Amino acid sequence: MARIKVPEGLRDIIKLAMEDVLEYQALEQGPVFLIPLKVPMESQKFMDDHKHYTKSNINVCYAAPRSKKKARKWYETQMTIPRKVRSIEGYPNKGIPFFIVTDDGFGFLAHTTSDNNKQLAAVGDELILGKWIKGRLVQDGLVTPIEDVSKDIDRNGMITKEMLEKYGCNALALQKTSERVYSPENDMNSYEVWTLKMVWSEENE
Repeated sequence: MARIKVPEGLRDIIKLAMEDVLEYQALEQGPVFLIPLKVPMESQKFMDDHKHYTKSNINVCYAAPRSKKKARKWYETQMTIPRKVRSIEGYPNKGIPFFIVTDDGFGFLAHTTSDNNKQLAAVGDELILGKWIKGRLVQDGLVTPIEDVSKDIDRNGMITKEMLEKYGCNALALQKTSERVYSPENDMNSYEVWTLKMVWSEENE
C-alpha cells in the first residue's frame, strides 16, 4: 500500500486507489460507530415538526438560512451522532482531526465537534461530507442537486426514506484502522485513518 501523505492545509476531498481502500478496510479494528441518516418519508416532506427530519441531518439545507440574504447550500449536512453511539469506547475525541477513507475511494480530514462532541464534520470545507453522501444519490439518478434551496418550494431536492431504500443505505459506518497518514511537510504530523461506508442498518429502519 502506498504511503498516503495528507497536505497540511487540506481543504478538499482527494481520490484514492481502490486497492488502498481495500487494504485499509482489512486493517479495521474496534467497534463500528453507526451514524443514522435521518430523513422523512416522501409523504412527510412538509411535516416541519422537528420529528421528521425535514430540516436537519442531511436535509439541514431546508432549515432557516444563516443569513437573510443567503440560503443554505444544498450539500450542507449536519451529521448528529446519537448519544448511545457517542458513549461507545473508542469514539473519536473532540476536535482532533483524523483521515477518513471512504468505501468508494475518497479521502478527507474530519473531526467530531459541537456540544457533547455530537457532530461529525469535514475539516475545512464543511460541504465535503454532504457532497460525498448526496453526490452518490445524484450519481444513481435518485435526486437532482438544487441550485437555490429557497426556491425549491416542492422540496424535490429533499432526501427521503424512499431514496435511501432504493440506494440500499440508511446509515454511515465509521471504524478506526491501525494505520496513520502523514503530512508531507512534517512526518511528525500524522492522523489516524478511519474508514467510512454507506450501509444498510436494521436498527435505523
